[in-house]
Amino acid sequence: MLARLSCLLISVCVGISFLSTPALSIPLDQAAKKLEAFKWYVEEYPPYNFKNKAGETTGMAVDILMAAFRKIGIGLRPKNLEIAPWNQAYKAIQMKPGTALFSMTYTPERQQIMKFVGPSVPSNISIIAARAKKLSNIDTAQLAGLKIAVVRDDIGDQLMRKFALSDDVMWKKNSLKQVLDLLFTERVDAVAYAVDVFNWATKAAGVQPALYEEIKVLKKGQLGYAFHNSTNPEILIPLQKAVDALRADGTIDKIIKKYGK
Repeated sequence: MLARLSCLLISVCVGISFLSTPALSIPLDQAAKKLEAFKWYVEEYPPYNFKNKAGETTGMAVDILMAAFRKIGIGLRPKNLEIAPWNQAYKAIQMKPGTALFSMTYTPERQQIMKFVGPSVPSNISIIAARAKKLSNIDTAQLAGLKIAVVRDDIGDQLMRKFALSDDVMWKKNSLKQVLDLLFTERVDAVAYAVDVFNWATKAAGVQPALYEEIKVLKKGQLGYAFHNSTNPEILIPLQKAVDALRADGTIDKIIKKYGK
């Protein structure tokens, strides 16, 4: 499903577009060296980026990035990526030059304050609740009667802000584990989060994803690699071209299928 969506959505996704990418004026080896010096942040966001049972950082977005790195001679490997809580890394990428963070959902607001390479894979964000609550197709006015958990500064949190819900409705936590604990113990009615990540984490926790359903779609989006806004766009050109090449030759679709999509 993600592979098909990737082909459909690439034409509408904004960012550094491979269709209009200018010629590289900085030598490739210099651009690669600068990107290699960046501090690369990731969060636990399976199946896109996460630590496996062996303690290795992996996932769709990690594999795509590593393949792109190899194409342009960047020597970084998964062990060089720093896994950090989302709200911590999200603040760092806005404050510290020379930082990168993924996976990041494209939004117009984020594209004004960061630079992007991608997209890598699609990701849908929804409000999710137990089927037993029978809240499917809930309207906006009814949201004020629920308790909804989000990860602080996550895309789910940011998309929910447009509804201007009170603090009694919105429960903000620092990790998906905390959010799921609230949902599983029925202290909240729903969560706002990426659907694929929710399903992966729910299954890993020993809970059947089929017990839950999307009650309101917030965004059908795309994930990419985000960089501090001061980053010279020219050093991102080789990485963008490498991601584009991986999509064109079918490598990205193969990586997506590897993770069961």
